[in-house]
Parts: sequence; structure tokens; C-alpha cells
Amino acid sequence: MKILLLAMGLLSVSASCVSQNPKDDKDLKNERLVYFSFDHHNSMAIFYGEKYEVNTTKDGRVHVLIDEGYPGEKEFYLNDSTIFDELQVIVDAYEMDKYKKNYQPEMPVTDGDSWDLYCKYDSNRRISSGGYMAWPSNYREARHAITEYFKKWRAYEQGVLAVDCFRFTCKDCEGNNIEYALERGKKEATLTLRNAEKGIDKTLKVSNDCMREVQQMCNTAMMKSELYNYHTDNPDATRCTYSISYNTGDTVSGYTCYTQYPGPKERAVFNFFSRWLEQAQTPAE
Repeated sequence: MKILLLAMGLLSVSASCVSQNPKDDKDLKNERLVYFSFDHHNSMAIFYGEKYEVNTTKDGRVHVLIDEGYPGEKEFYLNDSTIFDELQVIVDAYEMDKYKKNYQPEMPVTDGDSWDLYCKYDSNRRISSGGYMAWPSNYREARHAITEYFKKWRAYEQGVLAVDCFRFTCKDCEGNNIEYALERGKKEATLTLRNAEKGIDKTLKVSNDCMREVQQMCNTAMMKSELYNYHTDNPDATRCTYSISYNTGDTVSGYTCYTQYPGPKERAVFNFFSRWLEQAQTPAE
């Protein structure tokens, strides 16, 4: 009898270690998810991994954040809370409420992957789990299900952070001025091309779809608020500025000063605007 009781005790302890937040209360079947976050990243790879966060605001809207490597972040609001019901399906399918609170490798590992999962319900019940280079047996499948689910929200347009205006200026030591700009309009975007060296000074109307393309260029080139003062006292340095205005009213601006010109951001800008520059230089028939 003592052996049986001891065995039952060990099983109870084992179960408590595995099932951190079990749904064993019948009243919990009516609870609703009000917060969800999942984060997977690597301590050495800055632009690796993903983070998803969905929470309920004070005014009853749903705030969604999708970050799959800086600076490709998307943030928007929804008036419908169905997203929580859909996320709950994933939580249930992979029994995330049975995840342990913390997973760690048996042997020390450096420069590896970390992950965190957190859910909160209107009943105040919480699911909290995470780890470093260790995970539940179904983690690979669960992570894939989460990233696949958020694919549809990556394409969500209404309320997504969007570029309204991009402007780039450049002045070299010989006084050559360059200005490229793309500004969103109600029906079409306005494109400005000025290049004194090539004798170009034109304003054109292009599709507003180009605003998405310029935003992708800014993301790929990692244009953010920063200041690069390389050899600012050197008279041969080329000075460039860029500004990105968003539909939220926020503006990102940068300043660069190079002796080895152009830098990676400038090359990205020149490559992006090259298609229109070629047209601007082609003589009219």
C-alpha cells in the first residue's frame, strides 16, 4: 500500500510539472482569450525570428502587432475580436495549456534560440511558457501553425502602417544636387526627380502602388532614425539625407556623410528610382 501511495504521489508531482495551466474547471469553457503573444528569436541574429502580439484595448478594439524582423513591423487595430477565437483553436489543438513554464537544455548552450508564449483570459487564467534551446515535443508544429495563421494578417491593408511620403536628397563635394521623392495622393502618387549632373528636373504621376514598393525598399535597406557622421570634416565627403513620413504622422529621418560614396542605403535608393531615371533621360520621339 505504501508503495502504491508513493507511486501515485510521484505521478501527481510529474503531472504538475507538465500541466502548468490545465483547463480542469468546467466554468472555464465559457472564458475568452483577451491577450496572446508569441516570440521566437536568436540571441545573435538580430533580424531573425518573429513576434506576434494581440491584445484588447480599453476602448474594446483589438490591437495586432506583427514583427518578423526589424523593420518589417505591422501594427493595426480591428473592431472584431474573432481573431482571438481563431488563436484559441491553435492553443487547443497543440494543448499549449499543458506546456511547462520553462524549458532548458540538459547541457549548457550559448548563442541559441529563445521563445516565449503568453495567453491571458477574461477569467484571469494565464498560460505562460518559454524556453532556451528546449521546447515541448510539438513545438515545431505549433510554431509553424502560428506563423502560418498570421500570414493572412500580413496582407491586411486597412490600418496598416504605410508610407505617405519618401524624400531623398544628396549633395557631393562638387555641388551636384540630387532629390528623389515619392508622395501618396488620393488617386496617384507624385514622383519628383531632380539630378543636376544628369540635367533631370521632372515631376510625374505614378500609381499609388509604388508607395508599397518604396516602403519595402526602406524596410530592406533598414532605414530608420539614425545619424551617420563619417568624416564630416572631410571636404570631399558626400552628404545625404532621407525622410520617411507615415500615415500615423510619424517621420523617420536619417543623415549620412561618406567619403566612400554611395553607401548601402544610397545604393538602395538609386536602384529603386533607376527605372524612372532611365525614362527621364530618354529623348521624346
